[in-house]
Amino acid sequence: MSAMATEHRTPTRLAVQRVAALLGLVGGTLGLLAGLVELTAGPSIRSWVGNKQDTTRLGLATLLLAAIALAAAIVLARHPDALAPRRLGLAVCLALPGLIGFTTVGRLWYLPGTLLVTAAVLVAADLRRDIRDVAAAVDREWTTILTVALASLYIFLGATALGLAGTLGMLGGACVLALIAVRHTIPAPLAIGLLVLAALPFAALTWWSVATPLIALLLIGFGQFAIRPRLDKRIRS
Repeated sequence: MSAMATEHRTPTRLAVQRVAALLGLVGGTLGLLAGLVELTAGPSIRSWVGNKQDTTRLGLATLLLAAIALAAAIVLARHPDALAPRRLGLAVCLALPGLIGFTTVGRLWYLPGTLLVTAAVLVAADLRRDIRDVAAAVDREWTTILTVALASLYIFLGATALGLAGTLGMLGGACVLALIAVRHTIPAPLAIGLLVLAALPFAALTWWSVATPLIALLLIGFGQFAIRPRLDKRIRS
């Protein structure tokens, strides 16, 4: 289905997107509340926050995840008729925080996480009708998709690690996601330098493991290609 065809969507399909946006808005808002509760009262209700010891760090991570999902839901609410590539990105931004949040805040995430994942499924299910546009977007942006997945994994591993290493892991993953979001506004050399700076500290503090150094190398390797193309396109124009 062509891009022009996706612009003419039936009322039923638009209604599904609006329902998904509503679920995302409620889920993201409840997720922010869950993060605030964990941040402020986590030590007093450890059974509700997954018996986590570092509720401050994980509370901040939960707030970050909820904010990403809420931002995606707001965009979906404003543009329920967006083209397939954008809806694919929004589905990812709803699904990944929704899933990762279950590891950061325990029971308090049951409802917001379920709402966010359900919203992502509704958006993704509708994409089946625009499979050609989705396939073209994946072929064009596969390095970006892989970089986002690796950065989300960094956040997850950071949430499970202790002390400074865990904090740097979550911050590093969040910084990579931010770089992807603003990649068309900053010079490529600066973006790549920030990418390296975001990826290396967590890997350096957990050098004894196999996973984090490998993920850091993959982040830098694929991330630079995810950052460069759009910047180069802007410069040529």
